[in-house]
Amino acid sequence: MAKLEIATNIKGSFDADPTEKSMRNRVTDILRNKFEAYGYLPVETSMINYLSLLTYKYDPEAEIVREIYKIRDQGDRDLGLRFDLTVPFCKYIAMNQQLRMPFKRYEIGKVWRNGPVKLGRAREFYQCDVDVVGLGGAHIEAELIIMAVEAYKEMGLDVVIKYNNRKLLPYSDAVIACIDRMAKISREELVKDLSAHMTKPEAETLVDNLKNTPKCDELIELEKCLADLGVLDSCEYTPYLARGLNVYTGTVFEVFARNSKMTSSLGGGGRYDKIIGNFVENGKEYPAVGISFGLEPIMAVIMEQQASKAQPLIDAMLVPLGTESWCQGYANTLRKQGQKVLVYLGGKAIGKAIEYGASYGIKRVAIIGEDEVNGKAIVWKEVS
Repeated sequence: MAKLEIATNIKGSFDADPTEKSMRNRVTDILRNKFEAYGYLPVETSMINYLSLLTYKYDPEAEIVREIYKIRDQGDRDLGLRFDLTVPFCKYIAMNQQLRMPFKRYEIGKVWRNGPVKLGRAREFYQCDVDVVGLGGAHIEAELIIMAVEAYKEMGLDVVIKYNNRKLLPYSDAVIACIDRMAKISREELVKDLSAHMTKPEAETLVDNLKNTPKCDELIELEKCLADLGVLDSCEYTPYLARGLNVYTGTVFEVFARNSKMTSSLGGGGRYDKIIGNFVENGKEYPAVGISFGLEPIMAVIMEQQASKAQPLIDAMLVPLGTESWCQGYANTLRKQGQKVLVYLGGKAIGKAIEYGASYGIKRVAIIGEDEVNGKAIVWKEVS
């Protein structure tokens, strides 16, 4: 293998530098705290699964199946890397039928899809999911939506949550896939796409009628719950929203950033009442609804909107002049006060130390010699 290939990331994968990784940690901390505040419990599922599990209920030619990273182990088994956190979660429920329902879980982990790469869409990426199994109705759907509104607000993002109900779209998977692109293509392009599955007049009538589709009772109940919770202004009924996967059985929703170059959704989900029952096959019903927060598009918007507001990762640096042990103790005192403190252990060259600190955005530096150790006031230098 060429040396250049060894030192290059595979397309669609990434490394995160300290600044970006800190921002990622902040986002996942916000989400984790929000999930737990609403009573969701953490689980962790396997990244490697049987290929038959990952492709279950999908047409072999489906886009999601084509995007699976397929592998074969030493036992000659056909396996794959998970492409989302929902299918492994359904497997988890099937394997743990003693769980008391309703069961509310969250999971933050990596998934892989061998698909197109663009801003906010990678091939190796994190998903942050919450799901509820064992509850139907609009109240739990509204809980997911208000939780999402609060989480994005804490991230500093202004979003709109678009919602619809798949029961208003009683069409084939191929037609659903076309409808789901309605906001991204022209009317003429949409009619052309639909005409591959029906006559052109039928396609034109379908497109013209979509935006005037009457709401079903489930949507009316959801809107009442959202209004009661005070978040209806952050939501928008979108009658052509479909979310392409055929697992959805009712309410669906997607999150979009306002005033951003990012056109892809920042997250989405919906109700999938059939898939777990199909996995378990014990005659029971497992109503389920969930939402996934896409870390990659979220990060793209945050880096776009907050680049000028970036804060240093380290609050202060101590430069010891033969006083390393004392500095370590003093640094611990400052850390207990909530400060992030670096003790420079690269030698006594003050200029080199200050240059080092500046390269990491450290704004406050103190030089610590014997005088400071013996009680002389510590002088903090502000470094630009």
